[in-house]
Amino acid sequence: MRKFVLLVGAVLALMLGLITPAAAATPGALTPAQASANCAAFFGVAQGPEPLSACQWDMRRIGVGAASYANATGAGVNVGVIDGGVDLTHPDLTGHLDVARSCSFIFSTTPTADPQEIANGNCANKAAVQDLQGHGTHVATTIAGRLNGTGIAGVAPDATIVAIKACTIAGYCFADSVAAALRYAGDQRLDVVNLSLFADPWLYFCGNDAQQRALLQDLQSASRYAQQRGVVIVAAAGNEAQDLGHPTTDVISPDWPPDAAVERIVHNNCRVAPAELPGVVAVSASGVSTLASYSNTGGPTVDVTAPGGDAAQTPGTTYGRILAGWSSTDGTGQWEALAAAGRGVEDASGNRWVWISGTSMASPHVAGVAALIRELHPNWSPGAVAAQIRRTATPTACPANWPADDVRQCTGGPSSTTFYGAGMVNALAATS
Repeated sequence: MRKFVLLVGAVLALMLGLITPAAAATPGALTPAQASANCAAFFGVAQGPEPLSACQWDMRRIGVGAASYANATGAGVNVGVIDGGVDLTHPDLTGHLDVARSCSFIFSTTPTADPQEIANGNCANKAAVQDLQGHGTHVATTIAGRLNGTGIAGVAPDATIVAIKACTIAGYCFADSVAAALRYAGDQRLDVVNLSLFADPWLYFCGNDAQQRALLQDLQSASRYAQQRGVVIVAAAGNEAQDLGHPTTDVISPDWPPDAAVERIVHNNCRVAPAELPGVVAVSASGVSTLASYSNTGGPTVDVTAPGGDAAQTPGTTYGRILAGWSSTDGTGQWEALAAAGRGVEDASGNRWVWISGTSMASPHVAGVAALIRELHPNWSPGAVAAQIRRTATPTACPANWPADDVRQCTGGPSSTTFYGAGMVNALAATS
């Protein structure tokens, strides 16, 4: 994440007592009409069907639109977003958000936690699920942004989101919280879960270290339990611009406590979790034209690719990033910074959307496609859903003229490469 039953919004806001959307536009933020006009001109597309659809090059790239919605919309499918919570009153989510089953697994012992988000797995504490930053809301709206005349359209707009908080306001997603969240997803027999994160405090968990080995085993056990109970697990490959098939160094672990990181050599006995856990669908990120500059790669880890955005591929604009929802209760200052940089959209009611990039943004596109497949094939195993995602992906060749000094070198083809796995995820093909 870092490194970058249903309740109506008005009633829920009263329950929480902490949601106070901005009454006036944030300096620098675009209105939906301004953003739509800018994107329509830049991409040469018509505005609509949703107010910000012209900005959603990512959905067009993976075949999301009227044709895919005619086949499936995710109706009846429950998607867990294991992240930093969601904005429980965001209009792209309200009505399709299962608050009753949403839960926070931030513990009293979790470093960097805000007191508001600590619930110790007590699912009666709904206020703790509220997104105090925005990352989880961005992920959730990419998966299931509603077709309601507001904001964006998601891959599976009729899917139900279950928010499972495992990441703190500071963006740390510690392994014990992630494992507890995966077990909860299994207990609830959710159809799909998305993890746009790596489990802190280790980027790589190495088997020759007892502490790291124990944490990895716990994550593996939780992932296996969830899959055995029917959960399709989709995860981001990571943003370190490394080849996971040939790891060499880790310079950021442990990332807690502060200043504890040491540079170390890592080999194939070391794993990034959850992306490299058995059975997990791992997703690399693409920009508008090629692999994103930050994306991890590597066979056999990467199953497919999806749009994660990369502003460098659309020089001078922000539109090559991914636009999706943001929280009305971001207490980190990121919203104000993004708005000031021309990367925020705010409507008259104070609802927010932002442009950001990452494999965190790529993974929910694939989770959304998994939800579409689940609607059409509710009795398929997680492995069968994953196979359909790979089988229907659009084969994507290794990029030409890739820099020779990049540690990520693309091999394979034409049906599978280390950069893109089976290719670009394809919602229309997956549901046809």
